[in-house]
Amino acid sequence: ALGGKTHITVTMHDDTELLEEVVVVGYGTMRKADLTGSVGSMGKKDMEAPVANIGQALQGKVSGVQVIDAGSPGDNVSIKIRGLGSINNCDPLVVIDGIPTDLGINAINMNDVERLDVLKDASATAIYGSRGANGVVMITTKSGASGKGKLTLNAGVGMQTGMNIPTMLTSAQYAQLNNEMMYNAQQNANPDWVDPSELTQSTDWMKEMMQMGLLQNYNLNYSGGSDKNHYYVSFGYQQHQGLIKTSDYKRFTLQEKSDAQVLKWLRFDHALTFSHDIKSGGAYSISDGLRALPIYSIKDASGEWTGPEGNSMWYGSTRNPIGPMEVYQSTTKGYNLLTSLAAEITFCKQLKFKTMFAFDGKFWFTDSFSPAYDWKPSPTEISSRYQSNNRSFTYTWDNYFTYNQTFKKDHHLNVMAGMSMQWNDFMWSNMTKEGFMFDNVNQFDNGQEPATIGGSRSEWALMSFMGRANYNYADRYMLTFTVRGDGSSRFGKNH
Repeated sequence: ALGGKTHITVTMHDDTELLEEVVVVGYGTMRKADLTGSVGSMGKKDMEAPVANIGQALQGKVSGVQVIDAGSPGDNVSIKIRGLGSINNCDPLVVIDGIPTDLGINAINMNDVERLDVLKDASATAIYGSRGANGVVMITTKSGASGKGKLTLNAGVGMQTGMNIPTMLTSAQYAQLNNEMMYNAQQNANPDWVDPSELTQSTDWMKEMMQMGLLQNYNLNYSGGSDKNHYYVSFGYQQHQGLIKTSDYKRFTLQEKSDAQVLKWLRFDHALTFSHDIKSGGAYSISDGLRALPIYSIKDASGEWTGPEGNSMWYGSTRNPIGPMEVYQSTTKGYNLLTSLAAEITFCKQLKFKTMFAFDGKFWFTDSFSPAYDWKPSPTEISSRYQSNNRSFTYTWDNYFTYNQTFKKDHHLNVMAGMSMQWNDFMWSNMTKEGFMFDNVNQFDNGQEPATIGGSRSEWALMSFMGRANYNYADRYMLTFTVRGDGSSRFGKNH
């Protein structure tokens, strides 16, 4: 019994607000109550979580969606929808403001996102054909609202620390353990470790490698509009220092979105997303930090990096894990631009036509330098520098009609039909040069060894025709019919 009662009356009410919620599907929107497919959603309130990117905010929010964080600042998360559907790439298709893209969602400022919808089953993803076989992540950025212009500043600072880090042995504990190991193996123990308690100098390599990470986010946006036009402009900055001391990530973002009802029958929409990120860090190895012996200091009395010498059964064979972090240099810079211009023509209340042209441009450059150094036990005998340049341009042109009609009050029909074209031009090049006389003069012209050069260029194109019909009878019976045909340049003629 509950509170002495043996009979409880429970009355359930319809959540009409949830049923009337509009979700984003391919090439349009629908009421959640009209969906026949499986769609999970996140609103802007879910984006207020104190995390580094949208992927982390998605963790645990949508059923059937597994999100694995790469761990390193600036790295993209891995998203899997309803398990693994292939032995090859199982990543979902990402669509930002109606544009299919391979842009990592870590490049998007969470503060600029209005909602995120995940299309999970065949009924919901069929409109994107085979590209939607692993699910579709639909991201809609913020728009301005009617009213006086509003200026908003958001700032957030957070700290990150490692959890469950193993407790490492001291030098005395390691020496005692090593002695026991050698005795049990009937090998000679280290004569310098007859009394392990005399070893007082110890280095906790994991502690020396790690730090408390700092996460900073600053966002400034201005939005407003009238009955016929709306605008939204945003600037963002993020810095994420990783748990490894030399890892660092900076990101600058610009978001613009506007629309204008220029005529009663003509509307224009424009969206622009730009981001620039800088990822830097030395060469580090967590496994080396766990295996390196505590008997060594980070540097010796002469200021040189220490390392194991002599019998590896006593002194180990793992290189100093701190030295490469400080000495090796690696930086990756990325520039991403995603922009679109769309026009919508209203022929009548029921029939509309929309055309959209989009450009998705990405540049990223990697520069790393590895100096020669007498690392113990395995030296780097020759210095080397590596650079790579990558460029990807993708053009998208969508054209489709939508027809929306209600017959005799209870019969509702929504039809979409159109075509889509995409073309991608990708180019990359890299070069490695070795043998620099001076570490601080490491331009390619100064390398003494012949250069190793590589590069390539590729193109692909996709032309598609698609259609979808949704029938709803009295908000009780729903039927969805979807068809799509793709012609790809990756196949031969007549395929």
